[in-house]
Amino acid sequence: MIKEYIYIISLALVSALIALIAYIIAKRSKLSKYNDDKKRAELEGIRKSLESQMYNINDRLVLNEERWRDVNHLLLRDEYIKNDSPLTERSKIQLTEFLKSNGIKENDLKIDEKLVFILTPFHNRYQNEYNVIKEVCLSIGFKAFRGDENYFKSDIFPEMLKLIVKANLIIANINGRNPNVLYELGIAQALDKPVILISSEPENLPVDIKSKRFLIYKNSDELRVLIREELFNIVNNNE
Repeated sequence: MIKEYIYIISLALVSALIALIAYIIAKRSKLSKYNDDKKRAELEGIRKSLESQMYNINDRLVLNEERWRDVNHLLLRDEYIKNDSPLTERSKIQLTEFLKSNGIKENDLKIDEKLVFILTPFHNRYQNEYNVIKEVCLSIGFKAFRGDENYFKSDIFPEMLKLIVKANLIIANINGRNPNVLYELGIAQALDKPVILISSEPENLPVDIKSKRFLIYKNSDELRVLIREELFNIVNNNE
């Protein structure tokens, strides 16, 4: 009888010990997850802070015309700025090895006449410009997207490349000198896509820079007017 009591007590103690160990492990796991989440949040905060500082530095670098020209010299070539051909004029895209290696197929080469793809930094600093462009596009009957608006299960780049290929027009916000924007802009121009560049205006910028290829604006209202004019021109040229 005593042995049975000892056995029962021992079993209860073992069960209690197992439960205690499980509780400690669960608590540590929860604490570890909390610490991991906290660390990720801190790193994300640091990343955003550094990103904002970089954009601030870029903005200061292009405050005057000379610096703005120097930073954007590759985009200010006369053959591009003074090109008067219609923005809708383009050659057929060839299915190159680069496109095929990124999952582009023959049926992806068909242009969606209503699609405008917007290249812009994914940062709150440039959200207002994006909102203005998208609002104008939608009001005229175009669809407008940027790369982070769709959920992609895999690598985002092939999906963004597909949108660049299918787009009737690319609008690129070059403010901030974002490397992703500039890389995607280079791809769009290499594919001979119709591209409109937008940039906020530095001090004393001469009129000769301003063209339908490069829209320079002082504020949101001016950007809205300029984008609307060019989109109406595209609509009229397509009729």
